[in-house]
Amino acid sequence: MKRILLTLMILSYTGIAFSQAERNLEAEQEVNEQLWGPFKKAWEERNAKAFNDLHTDDVLRISKWSGVRIGNEYKDRIVESYSRPDSRERSIDFWLEHRYYSGETGYEVGYLKIVTKEEGKDPRFSYSRFHVVLKKVDGKWKIAQDWDTNNINGVQVTAEDYAKGTPLDL
Repeated sequence: MKRILLTLMILSYTGIAFSQAERNLEAEQEVNEQLWGPFKKAWEERNAKAFNDLHTDDVLRISKWSGVRIGNEYKDRIVESYSRPDSRERSIDFWLEHRYYSGETGYEVGYLKIVTKEEGKDPRFSYSRFHVVLKKVDGKWKIAQDWDTNNINGVQVTAEDYAKGTPLDL
């Protein structure tokens, strides 16, 4: 009897664990199409309006470079930054290590690679890890919170870290 109960408990816990870890491919596809594809395009083209439209009005942005910025403070900084003359080409790519969704809220953790190219110079590569909280607003996924860093526990995020995953096909 104890053996049967133990077996049932193990099967029950295993079923719960697998159901909670199940990927939501529909949400992932929506987020890729509504958020990450347009994010990449707006960021690379320095299109401040399109980029800001991908964030909630009360977005919380945290980075070691700019500290904590909320809502218009963050969005105004994007407009200012993107309007400065800059001849460098830049590209951004990401891979997502963790993707979780519940209704109209999502949480994603991943890595990004930025490549900047300046005429006559070798390309420059930088890598970071990021965490975002997503919210669906009027049927569209947007970034509500965004945090990233280029080191974890004092260890630099590198090309090797980025190479562990498969970049999103946007």
